[in-house]
Amino acid sequence: RQKPVGWDKAIPDLSDAREERTLELSAIYEPVQEDLDKVEDKLKSVSQVDFPYLSELLNYSLQSNGKRIRPALTLLSGKFYNYDLNYLLPMATAAEVLHTATLIHDDAIDNSPMRRGRPTVYKLWGEEQAILLGDYLFAEAGALTATTQNLRVIKLFADTLKAISSGELNQAFN
Repeated sequence: RQKPVGWDKAIPDLSDAREERTLELSAIYEPVQEDLDKVEDKLKSVSQVDFPYLSELLNYSLQSNGKRIRPALTLLSGKFYNYDLNYLLPMATAAEVLHTATLIHDDAIDNSPMRRGRPTVYKLWGEEQAILLGDYLFAEAGALTATTQNLRVIKLFADTLKAISSGELNQAFN
């Protein structure tokens, strides 16, 4: 069949559509940016511990060098329901702390010297310190989650941690 004359003029050129639909993270984060800054403050407070060596490790690992997608998604999800920072702030922080713990463990397991253009905790302080720091961060994320006082959320967090750990064990044995 022949195409009607002028058919190509009726259909818009979509060759650049992908570029037109691309949003900057700052535009996505805009509705919760002020609260993301509070997450950063909360992450800094996680590093304030009495043990200077642990504080150094925490400061290094929790420095803002990522996109903070998990806390942003947590806060943005809260916009669909009851946006209560008493619950969302610790949960958004817990999501980032949990993610950081998994990265630290992954780097130690994989003997990775670099992540995001920086030496890993594993490379700078060693495998034992990296694993123990990851464990500490898992516990900190659990403590932050517990502040929600929501048993469903706490159980889901525990199930998530079990799934992560069993997945890593499965990978180690296969």
